[in-house]
Amino acid sequence: MIPAVKEWTPAQGELNLEKLKWSVADRESMKSLVAVLESEGLWGKAVDKSQTANGGVHFKWTKGIDGAEGYRVSIGDGVLVEASSYAGLFYGSRTVLQLIHSYEGKLPKGVINDQPKYQVRSLMLDVGRKHLEFEDLKDWVRLMGWMKFNQLQIHLNDNSWGRYPGYRLESKVYPGLASKDGHYTFQQIREIQDFAKGYGVEIIPEIDSPGHSLAFTVYRPDLAHPGIDREGFGLAYLDIRSEESRRFIEKLFDEVAPLFDSKEFHIGTDEYRLNLIKDKKERDALGEDFRLYINHFNKYLKEKHGKTVRIWSGYEHMPGTTEPEKDVIIDMWVTGDAKNKTKAGYKVINSSHNFTYIVPGAPYYGVNNPGIYENWTPLKFMNKPEGILEEGEKNLLGAKLHVWNDFGPTGYTWNEIARLSVPSMAAFGEKMWGVKGAENYGEFVKYADSLAGAAPAVKLLSRDAGEKDLVWSLEKQQEMIGNSSVTVDAASQNLEYPWTASFTVTRKNDIAGDELLISSGLAAFYLDLTHEFKTKQGVETKRGVACVRANQAPGFDALGSYRPDVIVFPYEVPLHQKVTLTFVGEHRKTSLYVDGKLVSSVNTQMVCPLGQIGADQLPRGFHGTLHGVKISSKTGSQKLGEWNTGLLRTGVYQFEAEIPAGVTNVSFGYQRGAHGANLKQVSLWKGDKKVHDYKDSYFVGGKNRNQAFPVPEALQTESDLKIKAVIEGEGGNDSFGEVRATSF
Repeated sequence: MIPAVKEWTPAQGELNLEKLKWSVADRESMKSLVAVLESEGLWGKAVDKSQTANGGVHFKWTKGIDGAEGYRVSIGDGVLVEASSYAGLFYGSRTVLQLIHSYEGKLPKGVINDQPKYQVRSLMLDVGRKHLEFEDLKDWVRLMGWMKFNQLQIHLNDNSWGRYPGYRLESKVYPGLASKDGHYTFQQIREIQDFAKGYGVEIIPEIDSPGHSLAFTVYRPDLAHPGIDREGFGLAYLDIRSEESRRFIEKLFDEVAPLFDSKEFHIGTDEYRLNLIKDKKERDALGEDFRLYINHFNKYLKEKHGKTVRIWSGYEHMPGTTEPEKDVIIDMWVTGDAKNKTKAGYKVINSSHNFTYIVPGAPYYGVNNPGIYENWTPLKFMNKPEGILEEGEKNLLGAKLHVWNDFGPTGYTWNEIARLSVPSMAAFGEKMWGVKGAENYGEFVKYADSLAGAAPAVKLLSRDAGEKDLVWSLEKQQEMIGNSSVTVDAASQNLEYPWTASFTVTRKNDIAGDELLISSGLAAFYLDLTHEFKTKQGVETKRGVACVRANQAPGFDALGSYRPDVIVFPYEVPLHQKVTLTFVGEHRKTSLYVDGKLVSSVNTQMVCPLGQIGADQLPRGFHGTLHGVKISSKTGSQKLGEWNTGLLRTGVYQFEAEIPAGVTNVSFGYQRGAHGANLKQVSLWKGDKKVHDYKDSYFVGGKNRNQAFPVPEALQTESDLKIKAVIEGEGGNDSFGEVRATSF
């Protein structure tokens, strides 16, 4: 189960629920539950109670069930789900489905009594920087209900590097404010709230100001503080000295607040960059103005709209003496003095950036899932005593997991973001519910990885272009010049990992300029690219086959985005020579093979573009013969083995695995853990005879998440080959990794 249940009383025997029948005690009062279950494609239509007494599931209102979200599931000749609240009934349905999944329809008999420990079990999605399609937003709600999260905070406005502004709501008071590349209508806001209620999820809006306000200052440049001009963002900060700025936000809140049923409203108030003001007196005055800004909008929303205000912490770093009113709820992210806050009477939510921040594609933050599962609870805001609350602290509401799209409208796709976030949701969901069901994270993921992705009716975790092994292939050989192209007819413009893309080409001319091989709006592969990289020592120019991924603010193409991810492999395609280039995309790794031999692997996650081969404009395409193309949704690799906490408990693990015939490379990939691992005595064996020795010691972990060992060509056809290695934990026993074999 995820999250694990509070109490389980076992009984003898098991109940076969492979054929799911269900009934409700009162269809009218349970119509929301009926609508959800009938929409999921697993339950079918509700039947009469008489048909569920033996081998079915019956839902019933029962008074006296502990907790506002508590429920009881009794498994005997049939299953009885009881609760006194809608949330409890719905959570009981999730528990039944998860039991069916985990026990393959044969449920152990017994009684579950369950309720959460924490009131707030929240997820935040940053849609301000990166628009999330409305139907995909529903999938996040489905995932939340599956893992018993109960609040979704939607971060509705923000800005990214490259001066990209985003505001994701229709606006009638400020026509033109809503982002043209995606926003939600008032009707959709109504619809998503009604939809979320069915999954036990409350939608809490966030309009972030006076920082993160580029959408507002682009719309009204006169509202920007002229002295706070941050590189990469511009004048993205409201002038809080201005009455006009407050009136602008008041009018916006008057439009937005009535759209949302929640009694809580988040007003942001983070990262107002006072340090860019050089004059100390002005900084001090502005710091006090910032504190007054919080209380002004707390009073405004409370008195005019009946809302309880949430804010981000950080005002403590501002000059000034005014404290927020005590009825303000503080999302504590950048400050961790939780004991002082709760002692002063503030209600707080654990949103610590030390533990709860996912920033897809970024080299900073990130959630340490094993650390969360084994060492964290919502009581821990930081590792110092003042940041760890006592059990039962009444002013602690709960915790929140955050998905921040700092890299804007490009960067990771929402499919990649969801697949990155779901394992963290599983770990957080369990710790926020309050019961740990496994001894350690290694044991937890054995069932949680499969279970977390089994939420019914969720499509977001599946790749649009990756349902079949073969995504696309070239029907016949093509002669290409600098302005010729071939359209790739695929289900999506991009394919997320894992993927393999092979191109057999004969390059006939060294075109002056960069030579596009295949591209989309988000990514591009180049047959030849010359690119300058900024380093601490200056500028380094590289030329070769390349992969590019758009990042942050969009540009004319992927390479023209604000800060693209660029890989230039150390290989230049020769002229008048037929070669096969094979690009391989894996989780956090991209590799290039030429005629089956590994050129290089780089720890950067790329998508495979599926727009067009070549280019329509000179001199952007390539000149040569395109003999063949094959793009698949697999990597041509197979798992040989793994190492994990248990295997490394003694500090050293003797790894050994058979290598199938035809394998060209064996890679040791580091997946997770606080420490890396040292690989020593890596060698190939036939029987009891060593046939190849890799002389060095190798480190895998941190940024270096992969070590590849090529199999000599003379040994690739051998059927009884083994690889051996000694693996030592680097400063700890918590390394997790996979060993994979690759064949081309």
